[in-house]
Amino acid sequence: MTSKIIRACCVSGLAVLAGTQVVAALSDSKDQQVVLFEGWPTAPAVPAGDDLVDSGISGDELRGHVKAFSDDTLKGRPMGSDESLVAARYAAERLQAMGLKPGAADGTYFQRIDLYRTNFTAPSELHVITKSGEKATLRYGAEFTFDTASASLETEELRCVFVASAEDLPESPDPGVALVFQTSSGQARRWLKDAGMANGAGFGMVLNPRGKSKVKEPSTKSGTGWRTANSANGTAVARLNGDWGDRAYAGELQSVTFVPNGTVERCYDVNVIGVLPGVGTEESPALKDEIVMLAAHRDHIGLLKLRAGEEAPEDMIRNGADDDASGCSVVLEVAEALASGEAPARTVVVVLVTGEEVGMVGSGFWASNPTVDPSSVVCALNFEMLGRPDPLTDGPGNIWLTGYERSNLGPLLREHGIEVTPDVRPTQNFFKRSDNVSFAKVGIVSQTLSSFGGHGDYHRVSDEWDTLDYAHMEAAAALSAAAVRDLVSGSWKPEWNEGEPKF
Repeated sequence: MTSKIIRACCVSGLAVLAGTQVVAALSDSKDQQVVLFEGWPTAPAVPAGDDLVDSGISGDELRGHVKAFSDDTLKGRPMGSDESLVAARYAAERLQAMGLKPGAADGTYFQRIDLYRTNFTAPSELHVITKSGEKATLRYGAEFTFDTASASLETEELRCVFVASAEDLPESPDPGVALVFQTSSGQARRWLKDAGMANGAGFGMVLNPRGKSKVKEPSTKSGTGWRTANSANGTAVARLNGDWGDRAYAGELQSVTFVPNGTVERCYDVNVIGVLPGVGTEESPALKDEIVMLAAHRDHIGLLKLRAGEEAPEDMIRNGADDDASGCSVVLEVAEALASGEAPARTVVVVLVTGEEVGMVGSGFWASNPTVDPSSVVCALNFEMLGRPDPLTDGPGNIWLTGYERSNLGPLLREHGIEVTPDVRPTQNFFKRSDNVSFAKVGIVSQTLSSFGGHGDYHRVSDEWDTLDYAHMEAAAALSAAAVRDLVSGSWKPEWNEGEPKF
């Protein structure tokens, strides 16, 4: 069975027409419109939330946003789902109501991320022809295995090129070539990376012989999770077992053809982006060209996963009220407060990303496809799990900054009377576990504000809107707004400390 492509929006099955958009009314008001992609889900409706636009921040307004993002109809809003797009639509509607401008490159509020996943239907095959003319079919799980991330495309017949040293690598990638390494797989990865061909990008396939590895029974590989379309380099990295590993290492192979035996399913998700233009100051008009980003992740992990034969409980929805509806809610309220007051000196860009829960997909996509020049971003503040006070801090309203020691951001805020707390859980390494790290990797000073204290509702169906402390959230959001106002004033600029950021 060969690979086939299924083009579908993953929950509703609505067709996706790449690049096509339509204008859709979001309310009775003619002013409330955003541009949506063709195939955007029409149901369920956008949940009711906070629809008041003012400069104040209150627990009631925050509760409205949290309830909207964590409503049962959104089924935990996992990346790639119709429900994730419904949450995105709610966020864009609020940004539009505040007066923030669309921030995506195509003039909408939505930075589209095309996604794919592979569903294997039978044991994948590697068709081999040796230099002596022998033909054989190797099967997944038996004579060979391969990396999930790379196997979405069936190849034509590939000519084998043997690589015993870095000097044997071709000068440039060739999609008609299968590289057969006569060294360890670790050494092969290093040679490819040093040559600018990481993971064999641009070649038809990479084979790593494994010598005496045992041959087991053929099996069908598990399907992949959703991946960004531009993360697939079309190169399957395979490992050969038993005699075929020895024969490949000895240079006997003439050609190979990879047949994954699966289907590729496609859909999309979005990052939601809004812009509040800065105006500079009389002394420094160019401050308007500098940017402060406010980020949080919009996705969660969806429905509870059941083991085979396990009875479904009454509640299977992991709503993600604290994780991270709380962060999105704080970002929206802070942005609204800024938009309702005096225009900031620096420009503010709000980015509510998808896919944090499955490897920071949305923030990583933004970093690879930035909607503004990263060098113009003076700081990206990320907001993660602000729904309850951390018992390690001095009570409600206190929030801590990840990677406090890595930059001057926290110390300067404290100098200015904004009492953000140094990271109270450094052993948890939260600096590397949230979306701020994606922005930091492209040079932006980026850290996360949080008050997560390790509560027992994390990633469980019990993470519901009515478990959050909205008095704490109101105080935390007010402190966050003060920090952002200080940043957008242009009176100082965050900088990494020497040697940072380290990953």
